[in-house]
Amino acid sequence: MAAISSPMVQSPTVVAPATAALTGGPFANASLYVGDLEGSVNEGQLFDLFSQVAQVVSIRVCRDQTRRSSLGYAYVNFTNAQDG
Repeated sequence: MAAISSPMVQSPTVVAPATAALTGGPFANASLYVGDLEGSVNEGQLFDLFSQVAQVVSIRVCRDQTRRSSLGYAYVNFTNAQDG
């Protein structure tokens, strides 16, 4: 999978999705790790970018618990593993 770039998200690291349910049951989904993000990148920007590819269930930019500043990575959750 090639890295996705945009003016706000520069050369993120994208890792193959980890499936939550390998059986393909009713709750099968994929969580995609996106790293090397600039500190200013937020959930809305990632949603706008990744929803162009597939249906996004949720996005979480990981943040420092005290300062609430971005740690430079996020998880994008898709409906199924193929979308990831």
